[in-house]
Amino acid sequence: MTPHSAQLLAGMQHAVGIIAARHRGDLDGAQALADTFTDDAQRAHAFLLLSELALTIISDGTGADLRTVVRDISLRIAALAAAD
Repeated sequence: MTPHSAQLLAGMQHAVGIIAARHRGDLDGAQALADTFTDDAQRAHAFLLLSELALTIISDGTGADLRTVVRDISLRIAALAAAD
């Protein structure tokens, strides 16, 4: 594993930790993990990679292809935007 890939995986772990902390109501813990990112680009990249992984897990678990999963999520986001 290269240092770059190790850094990317660590960023994904921090992103998962932020989500878990927020879910359990630990906003201070979520903020502490968010503060470990060196900049917004690193944070965005970690969440992008985490999102791709999560979508792949959903695709694998449901048997739907990734394109269908992405389309369904996009439609749900559009419905939320329309309801707002």
